[in-house]
Amino acid sequence: MENVIVSELCEKISDKRMVKDDMGIEYAIKAFAAHTHTHVLFVVNKDGILTGVVKLKQLLEWVKVKLNIVSEKHIVTRSDAFEVLRLSQSCTIKEITSEIISVKQTDAIAHAINLMADKEMVEMPVIDDAGKLVVN
Repeated sequence: MENVIVSELCEKISDKRMVKDDMGIEYAIKAFAAHTHTHVLFVVNKDGILTGVVKLKQLLEWVKVKLNIVSEKHIVTRSDAFEVLRLSQSCTIKEITSEIISVKQTDAIAHAINLMADKEMVEMPVIDDAGKLVVN
């Protein structure tokens, strides 16, 4: 495993899991809804450079904060849903993006595994030398 590099084992992600940082949060909501097994979206800027990730958990926390939900027993009403829709159109994905933690295609797989363990990640974006996400 010492001589194995990331590109030999990484799975290229679908561009459907990429969102642009200047899009409204509604696009992240739609992407998560369309891909129900997805827990992470990869955020890129207008040049296609990876700027971070949005985790489903972060998005749900954003909704809780915006709706001022403090109880686990809160019942989401129709007006709550419309409020989330309104807010998601006026806020950008950049506002809920977390830091960039990534590896390059040429990095050793041992480095990637250690980084994933340290950061408690189940997926890690792989970038090329230009900082662009490796996609299909």
